[in-house]
Amino acid sequence: MSTRVSSVLAAGPAPTDPTLESFGRDPWWLIGGKVLAIFAFLVLTVLITMWIERRVIGRMQLRVGPNRAGPFGLLQALADGVKLALKEDIVPRQVDKVVFVLAPIMSAVPAFISFAIIPFGPTV
Repeated sequence: MSTRVSSVLAAGPAPTDPTLESFGRDPWWLIGGKVLAIFAFLVLTVLITMWIERRVIGRMQLRVGPNRAGPFGLLQALADGVKLALKEDIVPRQVDKVVFVLAPIMSAVPAFISFAIIPFGPTV
């Protein structure tokens, strides 16, 4: 018997391929880390895309804010976020308030859940 075959036999049986039963047995902290990593990726991607878009459109329109408010125009987006958070919510009188509040949530949740199908495999 060759030395290669004897070293393979001494190492033990070959690992089995992952099956459906072995999927989803990660510890809670690993699942939380994956969720946090996906969420951080999505948020940062949107922020960077918005920042680039605002700078390009600001240069096209010769607007000062998106290109000079703070370092690299980063404070313009922060100022717009604060302005949006402090705006008064206007709810029309004859609207169903439950549907008015739940409609944006019901449209955003499936968009975020769609990232749950990204396969990470049974082991890390």
